[in-house]
Amino acid sequence: MGATNCPETPRQKMITMMYLVYTAMLALNVSAEVLAGFKSVGTAMRKSNANIIAKLDDTYSNFESAYKNSPDKVGEQYNKAQQIKKLSKDLVGYLDSLECEFIGTKIVNKADIKRDTAATKASTVMFLDENMNVNHDSVRYVMDREGLNWFTDKQLEDNHNPANFFYLKPKDAAEGTKNKAEQIKEKIIAYKRAINQALGEDSAHVVLAMDVSDGPDKDGKMVSWEQLTFSEVITGAALVALTRIKAEALNAEFDAVNMLYKKVNKGDKSFSNIEMLSVPKAAYVMQGGTYETAIRVGAYDPNQRFRVMINGQSVTSDENGTANFKMTCNSVGPQTIKGKAIITTQDGEEEYDFSDEFYVAVPSATISLDNMNVLYAGLENPISVSAPGMASRDVSVTIDQNLGKLTKGDGEGKYNITPNGSVKAIEATVWGNIDGQQKKLNTIRYRVKEMPKPVLKVGVYENGEKKASRKEFSENTMVIASKSKDFEFKIPKGSIRIKTMNITVGSKTCAPIENSGKLNAEVASAIRKANRGDNLVVTATVMMPDGKPREVDCVIKLAK
Repeated sequence: MGATNCPETPRQKMITMMYLVYTAMLALNVSAEVLAGFKSVGTAMRKSNANIIAKLDDTYSNFESAYKNSPDKVGEQYNKAQQIKKLSKDLVGYLDSLECEFIGTKIVNKADIKRDTAATKASTVMFLDENMNVNHDSVRYVMDREGLNWFTDKQLEDNHNPANFFYLKPKDAAEGTKNKAEQIKEKIIAYKRAINQALGEDSAHVVLAMDVSDGPDKDGKMVSWEQLTFSEVITGAALVALTRIKAEALNAEFDAVNMLYKKVNKGDKSFSNIEMLSVPKAAYVMQGGTYETAIRVGAYDPNQRFRVMINGQSVTSDENGTANFKMTCNSVGPQTIKGKAIITTQDGEEEYDFSDEFYVAVPSATISLDNMNVLYAGLENPISVSAPGMASRDVSVTIDQNLGKLTKGDGEGKYNITPNGSVKAIEATVWGNIDGQQKKLNTIRYRVKEMPKPVLKVGVYENGEKKASRKEFSENTMVIASKSKDFEFKIPKGSIRIKTMNITVGSKTCAPIENSGKLNAEVASAIRKANRGDNLVVTATVMMPDGKPREVDCVIKLAK
């Protein structure tokens, strides 16, 4: 079929929209299901790009033949098409080179890669040459055959690679040097400007996607396109983003060249083939959610309506040549819809079959503790919440407010749980907004423990210190209670405080010190009068963050 009869394949449209779904799945802990989705989408988009390139070659071939047969009629449009071809080739080639460098230096970063796969056939693929330069042909060899499926989950999950490669500048970069993300943005803007100049008045009939506008980040703050696209995403998302930009460039080229070719054949209303296009709103749907797709005919007359039959349901196209179909998804797993479009022609009704694929997932969510594997009473315990296939804004978490306090943390999917002092366990429940309804995704039970026993320090001396100089102690010496060095948890300043201290120096027992961690005159005098080798013993009642008191001892042997 000639490329001019079908501006875009159903899969190409689907892949472009799928990208929007998967770039929202960037919680701290990325599930294996989401990583598999990135592999599937990235690989499918590469195949779709290859199909677009094949169709472009078909169109350029048709243009070439038309130009040879009628250079006077076709010349102007043909020359514009050649300009657009070069512009697209330069941009896609630049993006392709960046992709190879990114893979070879940031993801794989090894000279010899041995992987028993269909692409390598257990042979050695040289990603770097003897000078440690990236071998672009080797990278393309693997990517063209296996796409993102070649990489491990760990390689695709690494969320430092994109920022280090695209967003950060080299330390030795000259002043005014732009990072790679900024360079990509400049080239996209220049490409769109050049396409519009080449098309002139005809540019009004071509939609150039490739939006590089600034937008809100996870905190709602307006940030640059470069930061949104490459600064805080995992490696898999960055690879899909590059593939998406190439896809948009190829689509822009395809639309522009086909528009020019149609101008050559303006007035010719004959079509040898018609293809149905199904453009789903999302290819990843939660169980109980709604699958939506817009079905269009490759070539249509706004005055000529067509009917679509899917699962016994009949839908008629609107004035834009689109038949919108919806269905509730209850079955889990890969799904396929099949239907047919009935188009009325001068010879009667003609039927055209089409099909579409999508995935229905069981609503689920993951809660991870950012610091420890339990919750500590009285402390803010940071957690991260994510739900595969759902944007962070549609996911929330709740706990029993009688057992503790839940507050919003810094960033998307971030919360803090502060258990009460008497609680032994807390259940956290994650909810998702699915088609306007709150549905329970998961409930996870966590143990609650007391914070480990704190330690005392008298002046510069810790428990167990020997031969402490008596001259260094005075009534201004402070006794400090703090968390154990082994307890790797951030403790708010002032949340551990001394309530009472009982102090013995040798055989002398001093009067208790209330609500203060400072030694008084009596204790300082007793230390100065102590015999060599006497012990300084401090027994303190310490108030903990959970509101409970703890007894803590400290013994220091005094020197002469």
